Amino acid sequence: MKEKVLELLVYLMSEIRENKPLADIDLGSLQNRGYTTSEISDAFGWLYEHVPPGPALSARPAKARGTSRRMFHEAEKLVLSTEGQGYLILLAELGLLSDQDLEAVIERAMMAGYEKLSAAELRQLAAAVLTARRADSGSDRPVVDGGDTVH
Repeated sequence: MKEKVLELLVYLMSEIRENKPLADIDLGSLQNRGYTTSEISDAFGWLYEHVPPGPALSARPAKARGTSRRMFHEAEKLVLSTEGQGYLILLAELGLLSDQDLEAVIERAMMAGYEKLSAAELRQLAAAVLTARRADSGSDRPVVDGGDTVH
């Protein structure tokens, strides 16, 4: 999964949380912002594969995840910038990262020995984790590259 697809997912999930139906999202405006048709298609495909249909998603408050909130360890705070920590919390609250995915992103950051990773750098790690999850799930939907077209 590319970082731009993850950006789109954050935008789409935010819109859903505001009770806006996906059908009301203007795809033309997304293309005007620089997203390709294949990136938009991939983001919607991810949503259809991973988000249960129905009103339960938009009706559920972002805080009510059903589990406790994860706190960052002092060692993790050395590796993740405050902005980066906030970005990971956002991804988890929107339901884009499961608890296991969040741990995988933090583990990759810790093992790589980075210091103060920004949100942009964490977006790359999160996209890699979500791509790996998609491959592991046996999805038959291909992940398209940014320059690819869908026919």
